[in-house]
Amino acid sequence: MSLPLVVALHSSAASGRQWQAYREASAGRLNWITPDLIGYGRDETWSSSVGVTLDQEVDRLAPHLLLPGQSFHLVGHSYGGAVALQFALRHPRAVRSLTLYEPVRFAALRQAGLQSEWREIRSLAARVRQRSLAGDWQGAARAFLGFWSGRPEGELDARTVMSVGARCPKVCADFDALFNDTVPLRLLGALQMPVRLLVGSESPAPARAVAQVLELAMPQADLQELQGLDHLAPLRASAGLQSLLTAFAQQEHLLAA
Repeated sequence: MSLPLVVALHSSAASGRQWQAYREASAGRLNWITPDLIGYGRDETWSSSVGVTLDQEVDRLAPHLLLPGQSFHLVGHSYGGAVALQFALRHPRAVRSLTLYEPVRFAALRQAGLQSEWREIRSLAARVRQRSLAGDWQGAARAFLGFWSGRPEGELDARTVMSVGARCPKVCADFDALFNDTVPLRLLGALQMPVRLLVGSESPAPARAVAQVLELAMPQADLQELQGLDHLAPLRASAGLQSLLTAFAQQEHLLAA
């Protein structure tokens, strides 16, 4: 039997390298494809003068993933989880299962009438954009990282702040892509593949609320809360989370065999 194929999509301000530890830990058990999303990693095709949509993210991935006879288990974190859902909507036959850690389909908050969480995430995006427009890239990064990590801005790692600051133009575009999402929740509910939703108990309210809305909208979805973890947990690649993010793909692969 061939090894299960996992396609893993990274979060905003990261790259496909986010999944390197997962690839190494599952060597001999899983095959991995870890592409860079638009504007990240080795992708040099995006200009900050233009926007981006979730469909454009999918269109860029599709030629590399939609190969004859190939299907795969799709994993996504945060923005990568939002793109993964869009890919599954557009190309459902290629996706054998979905494992999503806090997929940030923020438009689901608006559709579900969760105004407090919607305003909170719009406020974060506005702070990141205002600081970016003022040329304060490190300030934009501190706002972004502080919100998602739950740490005071002054306590953030300086090297991480500099790295994320350089990517803030695309982070702003990612927010726009998420806010401009018009896919009705009922279409997500029509997806047929197995779905596992993971959420950290320490994550900000908007991310947790999106996962809860998606669970209600998707009858085939299973939601699991992970105690003590926050939104950035997949970036730290703990052994426990590695197991959770990969076990579902292995399980579903065996069931389908």
